[in-house]
Amino acid sequence: MSANPVRTDMPDLIRGSFIFAALSAASGVMLGALSAHLPDRLFAMPGGRAMLHSAVEIQMWHALGLCVLSLNASRLSPKLIRLSCLCMAVGMVLFCVPVTLLALFNLRLGPMSVGRIAPYGGTMLMIAWCLAAASALRRPFRN
Repeated sequence: MSANPVRTDMPDLIRGSFIFAALSAASGVMLGALSAHLPDRLFAMPGGRAMLHSAVEIQMWHALGLCVLSLNASRLSPKLIRLSCLCMAVGMVLFCVPVTLLALFNLRLGPMSVGRIAPYGGTMLMIAWCLAAASALRRPFRN
């Protein structure tokens, strides 16, 4: 028997966060391939390839981070880590989706570029990481 038993009961929000992160990583690989192989003329704007590459990079790093947070949730403050995971998932969507849509389609919402949503997603990602740090400070690690 192991000295560190594995917990199999994962709260639904944390399980959902892990699933979201894994699917985000899978779609990040697909978008990365698109970024690498799509001809320049098919990007909606100059610099579209670099823009898409940046979105993919942010998506992949945060998918990995969200996986790690989800798997370590039982060691952290429950309320704060749930909020952190939720903010990270929302932040990923609000940052990566608009930047991808801008790079590929130059999508607009009326007179406004969809890319103007991205800073809100970036802010959510920063808040998520601060909440993750706070969740570790609130509840000491136990051996």
